[in-house]
Amino acid sequence: MERKQFLKSMLGTSKLLISMDSISTFANALMLQNQDTQSVSNPDEIASFGAVHLNNTSIEKATQFWTGVIGMKLRKKTDIEAEFGTENKTLVVVHKTATASFQEGYSGLYHFAIHLPNKQEFAKAIYRLKQQRYYFSPIDHTMTQSLYLNDYDNVMVELALETPERFKRVITEGGLFMEDVNGTIRGASAPLDIDKILKSLADVDLSKIMSDDAKIGHIHFYANNVANNNEFYKKLGFVQSNYFPNYKFADLGAGSSYTHRIAMNSWHGNNRPLAPVGNAGLNHYQIVFNTAKQLNKVLGSINNVVEEGGSFWVSDPTGVKIKLSHS
Repeated sequence: MERKQFLKSMLGTSKLLISMDSISTFANALMLQNQDTQSVSNPDEIASFGAVHLNNTSIEKATQFWTGVIGMKLRKKTDIEAEFGTENKTLVVVHKTATASFQEGYSGLYHFAIHLPNKQEFAKAIYRLKQQRYYFSPIDHTMTQSLYLNDYDNVMVELALETPERFKRVITEGGLFMEDVNGTIRGASAPLDIDKILKSLADVDLSKIMSDDAKIGHIHFYANNVANNNEFYKKLGFVQSNYFPNYKFADLGAGSSYTHRIAMNSWHGNNRPLAPVGNAGLNHYQIVFNTAKQLNKVLGSINNVVEEGGSFWVSDPTGVKIKLSHS
């Protein structure tokens, strides 16, 4: 089942062009539910994410996007590399190594998500995008509110606010729907009422950078084989949330009530290769384990680990490069 067929089967007649990265929350309910190392650690979880490294075509365009559109701080810049993030941590590192934009149809990155800490920060993100007149798709998943947009190289980025306090139950008769605690029923990926959210806007000063509590919250991949990749991430210590072979989808959590830290699908087709060298997309990302003991346990359970400068490198079965470290 290809991506569009999957979305249609899950969402019925919805005409929204959306990302299904919050499917894990819905399905979980059905089942009863270096700067790189800096991250927002959740004590209930085994790990968090360090910086996401991207291959892009232009440092200048990257600077405009991540500072002007997203609202991050430019933390470091050379002719070939730039770091962006909050006042005290780097979230995204851009490498000028690409000669072509991101191309669909290959395995690798689907999108990654920056999780904002509260409604005020989420409202400000909407306000900034509107002031910049930058196209984005606002989606209400009930459990999560999301803004989807592409950077100048067509790499998809999500700005997300977790809202599990709104969720009551999943309804599956006639499609997939969500009921919130007030009894309102909406599609699993309904239009987001941004005007309502903007009423929470407390600060319109766009010179202020993104909150220090923002973090890389989850990463979603196009996998060449969902089963193999799913097993690999379980070996890294991630906890199975959902595994739907019929839908070519799986996701895993890290031990807390938010169960969608790593997600994968093969809606682009099985056994698809990584994009050719030179295409924009993911260079690598970092998993930061909370303790050295957790990291050592993982290193003992996987093969083909390369140590370099006190960090450990591995590739998942698709070929995505991961830097492993501990806090």
